[in-house]
Amino acid sequence: MKIIKVVKLDEEFFKENGNLVEALHGGATGDLAAEKTRGYGVVTVRIENGMLFGIPLRSHITHHSSFITTGTKGLDYTKSVLIKNERHVSQDAFHIPQDEFVKIADRELFIRERFEKYIKKYVKAANAGDKNILREYRYSTLQNYHEELKIVPPA
Repeated sequence: MKIIKVVKLDEEFFKENGNLVEALHGGATGDLAAEKTRGYGVVTVRIENGMLFGIPLRSHITHHSSFITTGTKGLDYTKSVLIKNERHVSQDAFHIPQDEFVKIADRELFIRERFEKYIKKYVKAANAGDKNILREYRYSTLQNYHEELKIVPPA
């Protein structure tokens, strides 16, 4: 059973999520919908609690919170977005080089497990108010999803 797919998000997704902090294409204004100039591909991953995330395919990745396919290209966990409404997953194909697709397809379970570990570490650190670990997540989109991830930082 396939648990991940390479897809694009539709224009409505960007309009409805224009206020996301640290999302791709936020640009100088921080307005995701206004600054987005082209669609970008994501790999959809449904994590164990049922939430569906889109992990973007990116170039020039220089950190470890990712799955590298070739060189500095791959999946960037830090810029993943929660897909609350699956109608935003476009039916348009998003084409990537065959070698990258094969590497992602062959390692889909590994990708999901690493991504879940990335999320769990953030949730634990945010709930504990652990500023040392949270420093690793300062550019992460997960800060947009505290309610959905049931994060309640210490008082």
